[in-house]
Amino acid sequence: MIKPSPIKRDKSLVSLSKDHHGGLLLIWKIRQGLRLNVATARMATYITTVFDKELEPHFVDEEQLLFNKLPVNDALRITAEGHHAALRHMMATFRSTIAGEASVANFAALLEEHIRFEERTLFPHIEKMFVRQDLDQIGEQLEKHHAGKVCVVWDDEFWIKK
Repeated sequence: MIKPSPIKRDKSLVSLSKDHHGGLLLIWKIRQGLRLNVATARMATYITTVFDKELEPHFVDEEQLLFNKLPVNDALRITAEGHHAALRHMMATFRSTIAGEASVANFAALLEEHIRFEERTLFPHIEKMFVRQDLDQIGEQLEKHHAGKVCVVWDDEFWIKK
C-alpha cells in the first residue's frame, strides 16, 4: 500500500492544522458512538460542548485572520465560509431539537469534508496568496490565541465500548 505523503504546512498555519487533527478525532468519536448505538442525545451534548469550546473559536480565528484577507469573491473563501455557516446551523438545530442519528452523522461528514478541504485546497491557496510578512503576523496571532486555549475534558466516553 502506498502511503500518502504528509502535507507540508507553512509554520504560520500549523496551529490550525493541529486544531484540524482535534476535529478529526471528534469525527472518529462520533462515528464510534454511532457504531455502538449510543443515544444521540449523549453525543449531541458532547458535540455541542466541543463546538463551543474548540470549533467555534477555531472558525473565528480562520474568519478573522485568514478569510477576510482573501478577496470577497474568492471561490475557496466562499466555500469555507459556507461550511462554517452550515456547521453553525447544525449546532443551532442540535440545541433546539433532539438530534437524530442522521443529523449527527451528517455533522461528522460535513466537518470531515470541511477539514479535508481546508488542508488540501484552502491552506495551500492561502500559502500562495499571502506574502511572508502576512503569514508570519497571522502565525503570531494564532500562537497568542492558542496559548489560552481550552480543550474539552469529557467524563462520558461514549466512544469506548465497555
